[in-house]
Amino acid sequence: MAATPSQPDSVVKAGQWGGQHISMTIAAASTEIEFDCGRATVPGAIETDRDDRFVTTGTFLQDRPGPTTPDGPAHRPMRLSGTVKGDDMQVSIVLTDSNEDVGNFTLTFGRTARLVKCK
Repeated sequence: MAATPSQPDSVVKAGQWGGQHISMTIAAASTEIEFDCGRATVPGAIETDRDDRFVTTGTFLQDRPGPTTPDGPAHRPMRLSGTVKGDDMQVSIVLTDSNEDVGNFTLTFGRTARLVKCK
């Protein structure tokens, strides 16, 4: 379930958001995020407060080069936080089981992501 800093005032615009090393597709049912070497899912759309800030949770999966085993890498809990100003979004992602910083990203609505996939 998504969490917000305060009562939600709106949701982040649905559709494709892209930036360096990140792609995000927001829909009412879920938000799918792809990184160079990973992917994440947030249940539902991303809700913002009156200051256009958001904090929500989801799961992160690290991609690895080469074949994967059936038990593969574990899905890890993550926190996604940031701000939206018009068609620009700033995002910070932290793995909450280890307090590991995945990174800070800038995305633009309608922009094609620039991913460098793991090989």
